[in-house]
Amino acid sequence: MVPKMILKNYPILFIVPAVILYTVFSVVPSFVGLAAAFTDWSTFYLLKPTYVGLQNFKDLFESSGFLGAIRHTLLYTVLHTVFVIALGYGLAIILNNQVKFKNAYRVIIFSPVVINPLVISLVFSALYNPTYGPINTFLRKVGLGSLAQNWLTEPKIALYSVIIMGIWVGLGSTVVIFLAGLQSVSADFYESATIDGAGGFKKFRYITLPLTMHALTINTLLVLISGLNVFGEVYGLTNGGPNGATEVFGTFIFANFSQGMYGYAAAAGLVFTVVVSISSFTLLGLFKKMEVEY
Repeated sequence: MVPKMILKNYPILFIVPAVILYTVFSVVPSFVGLAAAFTDWSTFYLLKPTYVGLQNFKDLFESSGFLGAIRHTLLYTVLHTVFVIALGYGLAIILNNQVKFKNAYRVIIFSPVVINPLVISLVFSALYNPTYGPINTFLRKVGLGSLAQNWLTEPKIALYSVIIMGIWVGLGSTVVIFLAGLQSVSADFYESATIDGAGGFKKFRYITLPLTMHALTINTLLVLISGLNVFGEVYGLTNGGPNGATEVFGTFIFANFSQGMYGYAAAAGLVFTVVVSISSFTLLGLFKKMEVEY
């Protein structure tokens, strides 16, 4: 017989292991990182870190590398978010209509989501190869050889090459969420609008957009956060190069942590957390005011 106390509290028995794992691998490291941000913890002071106050943060904002990482991250995030949302919304509207082979298109669009970013980076590295890559080879064959570039080694265009890959990777999940939002809109609204003589643009402006604002809110928030969190794409393609031209928050923190500068890297991580939190809550508050209940 199972004791009554165990039967009565059995839901807690399922929760406790998850809470323990979450505490050990998430909560505790977060507090350790927060404390480390205010110390000189490194491989030189591994066992006896010293409290240094805000010195790490001062050094960060005096570092051209960190300021460059901020600029690159913000540029990546803005362009990534704008294009992923715009293209994702457009593709979702097309796939929501009667299109031949739309299920096949959905699979193709969603496929990058289930592939590791580092694997995708290898594919795009081959595409961007300046000598044998398909992109430059095609440009030369059609007489546009002057447009062939060193896509990943030219500082002025390397970040944009990474952004293009990021847009392709981010489209899949965005289209799925938009499709769910579009399919939740009743066809009665469109039928009534047609009877009233509304055209395609007015249907989109006054029916589709307001009634899918919840999907737009979720997608924009997720894409924004993924843009700020970008790491695998940059690490796989350029590792922050050439000469820091594609350095972002993730690669900057990783590089400093790998060099044993734990306190300095933790301070950068704390700044990153603040940026993500402020951006996310600001955007969420803005979009929530625009949502429509029906």
